[in-house]
Amino acid sequence: MARKKAPALEAPQTVEEAVAVIAEYRDLLDKLDELRLDGESSIARIKAAHDEFAAPLNQRMKDLFIRLRAWWAVAAPSMTDGKTKSVALAGCKIGNRMSTPSLKHDGLKAEQLVEQLADLGMAELLRITTKLDKQACIAAISKGDELGQLLLWLGARNHQTEEFFIDRAEKKAVDPELVSVEEAAE
Repeated sequence: MARKKAPALEAPQTVEEAVAVIAEYRDLLDKLDELRLDGESSIARIKAAHDEFAAPLNQRMKDLFIRLRAWWAVAAPSMTDGKTKSVALAGCKIGNRMSTPSLKHDGLKAEQLVEQLADLGMAELLRITTKLDKQACIAAISKGDELGQLLLWLGARNHQTEEFFIDRAEKKAVDPELVSVEEAAE
């Protein structure tokens, strides 16, 4: 397969040309911000409409669930003959099941339970996590002290490169123009 070369890009030759290219770049940034804000606004309106339509459905489902749970408590023995915990009815499976096990520690905060288990030597019930503090390592290497020298000896090093960037000189506040869906479709 033959390699394709990227089209040649012409760099600005004068300050005036560079200013024009930067201005176009800035305008594209502004347009992208405007599109992002318009999209976020549209998504928020759609989610709000969804929530408005879904709320009565969810409430009705909760009401039906409570009614069926009460019915099942009485009807289960005759429906299952004591052999199963659920049955299929009207395209659904209804019944009782065990929840996923979870640890409860009544009257204790998790930290207190951890301390008590550690004091009793129950390390097999504890998970200890160790993570590298990268900022502390960078600071130690920058200081050049004994700890920094040890890190360098182990092969760690600070890495930093100079990179080209283009940012707006000042953040531009963009107010999205709200357009109705009907108007946008025209």
